[in-house]
Amino acid sequence: MGPDVLARLVEIVTGQRYIEALQQRLFGPLGMVDTGYVLQPGQVPRLAALYGGNFADPNEPGLKRLDELPWPGAFLTPVPRQAGASGLFTTQADMLALMRRLFPGCGGPLRDATLAEMFRDQLPAQLCVQFLQSGPLPTLGFGLAGAVTRRAFELQPNTPAGELQWGGLAGTHWAISPATGQALVLMTQRYMGYWNPFWFEWKGAVYAALNSARRAG
Repeated sequence: MGPDVLARLVEIVTGQRYIEALQQRLFGPLGMVDTGYVLQPGQVPRLAALYGGNFADPNEPGLKRLDELPWPGAFLTPVPRQAGASGLFTTQADMLALMRRLFPGCGGPLRDATLAEMFRDQLPAQLCVQFLQSGPLPTLGFGLAGAVTRRAFELQPNTPAGELQWGGLAGTHWAISPATGQALVLMTQRYMGYWNPFWFEWKGAVYAALNSARRAG
């Protein structure tokens, strides 16, 4: 996976373990005190439980607690290789601290030119994001960090073009909209929570509220 390769390249270039480079160059400067690969003793009681439901019908009532995922003892003991694509724990506050600094002109960890490439659809027009369950999604391209909305569609009719979004299997989902200056984070702790209806319902309600606030202001 691309992010895992990049993590190893970071180690080669910096001469540090990946977590050390992240801590020195990203987590520390941005005040992300609750992000890492191994929980400190005081953080262990705060780790939220993970739940799973029916993958075929995400709206079906009833969830089961999944204490052995992503693997037994996850986040409690070090692993041989720190991945670039998975394995970090975090909080909503830390995620927002990072995302607020991913807008041009915010003096964050990336140059504005790099941010522009991150938000730019890197795919040719005939290619798009696709998942096993949904198939091709022509309205979504892909930037350097996630899916880029090419135009609104039935699942997200009020999402502005150019929004960058992605999520994880454990239910964390985020979006950044350069057009509106908004950063959104949803942390549900529901396995296979990415691309489920509640994400689009929640995001639609957020954008609707923001639009109403602008009109009222």
